[in-house]
Amino acid sequence: MRRTLALLLIASSLIACRREELNESAEAGQGPVLQERSDPQTVPDGEPLTQADLDRTVISLLEARNDFRWEWVDMRTLWSAVQYNDHSLAIGYQPAGASGVEDALHAINIQSTPWRAVHDALIDRVLTELNSGRTTGRITLDNILVEDDPVLPVITLRITDKRVITMLRNLRNVRYLEPLDYWPAIGQEDGRSTSGCSGSTTALNAADVTTITPNARLPWNFNNHSVPAAWNSATGAGITVGVIDAGISSSQPLIGSDFNNGDSNVGRTMSAGYTFGGSAYSSCTHGTSMSGQAVGPRNGNGAATGVAYRSNLVFLRGCEDVVLNLSSEKTAVKNALIQMGDNTSVRVISMSIGSPFSSSVLSDGVNYAYGKGKMIMAAAGTSFSWTTWWGVIYPAALTKCVAVTGVKESGAKCSSCHDGSQVDLTICMERNASSSRNSLSLPPSGTTPTYIGGSSSATSTAAGIAALVWSVKPSATREQVLQCLTSTAQFASSPSSSKGYGNINASAAVNCALAL
Repeated sequence: MRRTLALLLIASSLIACRREELNESAEAGQGPVLQERSDPQTVPDGEPLTQADLDRTVISLLEARNDFRWEWVDMRTLWSAVQYNDHSLAIGYQPAGASGVEDALHAINIQSTPWRAVHDALIDRVLTELNSGRTTGRITLDNILVEDDPVLPVITLRITDKRVITMLRNLRNVRYLEPLDYWPAIGQEDGRSTSGCSGSTTALNAADVTTITPNARLPWNFNNHSVPAAWNSATGAGITVGVIDAGISSSQPLIGSDFNNGDSNVGRTMSAGYTFGGSAYSSCTHGTSMSGQAVGPRNGNGAATGVAYRSNLVFLRGCEDVVLNLSSEKTAVKNALIQMGDNTSVRVISMSIGSPFSSSVLSDGVNYAYGKGKMIMAAAGTSFSWTTWWGVIYPAALTKCVAVTGVKESGAKCSSCHDGSQVDLTICMERNASSSRNSLSLPPSGTTPTYIGGSSSATSTAAGIAALVWSVKPSATREQVLQCLTSTAQFASSPSSSKGYGNINASAAVNCALAL
């Protein structure tokens, strides 16, 4: 909520100061490369926790603190968490004297001497410990390496040895240890959002669309946010929106070969790539709906128009579905954020995906993209059965993300949406009369508008509005654009404790930008 604005307003000076502090301490080169913490923990005794006991420990902490971070657990819990699933352990590293790393990730060269020395020393220490006492079958890096990030100071290894994990936790060079593939057994069968890959089977209600030129369909909720009025001045031209999601449909040319079509035919561009799987296209086409809402074309085919219908699109598939429960998904989303951060054309990043559990790997990706100047909009959360009580999920809960959730016409949160103190903005995307009649977007194939709900659709719609605002003042800073969105929103003068600044007013936000 307000924490985002405060952070944005001081970000440039803070990052500059911390970068100087980081460089001074990291380049000092004093003492051994690997240094012990002053309060070392001991190797845990006995056997690891069972999956059931581990889950109880984790979920109890989650409920007690309304949050969860691996740094809060004891050694036995941490060690136990890598015994299950794919055994991957993400290691965030740094020179022992470094500080302010998180705010300077975009500026770090991990190939420089102090960073490379830590990287190499950590690997050497891990292999030495793993091979200690072995007489045959020597373990090599190839045996345990999952990913050695070429940009960020993160290396992911498959490790289950409690001695090695304890050794790592006791080093000042280790920023974090994350059991990357942990997911509670209670969520294995019900791990997907209620508005994820399956899509809606609700027939289109004629009252939920209006025909606009040149035979496009205007979703009902665009009027609730003065989007048509904003179009008098802004269409998103010249701005690129990046969408990180679960996949797009190969059967929907409007997010493909016909993207630059109809009133959207202004030479805009669209690219589709992936950091997860082998293609941007998948059977989970949630990304088609999200891309369609943010920047889908306005044309004569009778399809639902996107908000910023003249903006460019960079789509990256970063996950299997909307819930980031796999180690490969967290790694892929982090890598997608790096790509988006390095893409100088991308201004706004939209992520309608997430997890109730904090992830340092995801945080590193967000911090990197944020440091590169991107506005990152993320979904506050859409419930599945065992998290109906939960507040804002990650990465939306991070201070460098703009957390967006959905509300009904009445202003109450949508039937499956999460809200909480971290929410910054809301989008009206659900009819009072029916929770099945929510936002509209492109279907996997064809042109008949289809319903898509949850905080997912709220986020992609908000991303489109941000692109509208930026398009009328391309020279504006991210902070200025966000200020225009929040200062003209529903609760601008008195933010809500659970809905932040409330519903966005696209027309007023655009006029704010025009006056800059």
